[in-house]
Amino acid sequence: MRVELRPEAPDDDIFLRSLISEAITLELGAQHWPESLREQIVGMQLGNRRMGPQTGFPQGQSWMILADGECAGWIFYAALESDVHIVEIMVQPSKRGCGIGAAALGQVLERAGREGRKVTLTVNVLNAGAIRLYERLGFRRVDGNPVQHRMEWP
Repeated sequence: MRVELRPEAPDDDIFLRSLISEAITLELGAQHWPESLREQIVGMQLGNRRMGPQTGFPQGQSWMILADGECAGWIFYAALESDVHIVEIMVQPSKRGCGIGAAALGQVLERAGREGRKVTLTVNVLNAGAIRLYERLGFRRVDGNPVQHRMEWP
């Protein structure tokens, strides 16, 4: 499978809204909630997850993750003075476990390595799958709290 990154385009919004809504629903276990409650909570979270990265990291870059030419995920990262900070990465739940996230992250790590920069991120402590992926790629926990780990590469 060929995985590549391309800059987000305006017509990616429908895919991104669907991707983020699906990811939030799974994260919150909201698939069994009453529809009206689910729509309200997921809708609020969607706005935060979609606009939060741009607000917190105005110098950030939003990229679509393509697998064999089709949208499969999204990554938003910011090239800061001292490091590259991965703010968000999501892969469609139906396409997880196929190496798409690892390949996308590998491209960011390769670019950062060429520039001599470390890469940082935070991850929810309950997201065991993501933590395993990050550790497999060489990330190590450097800080955190009971809710989130702060991880760094190399």
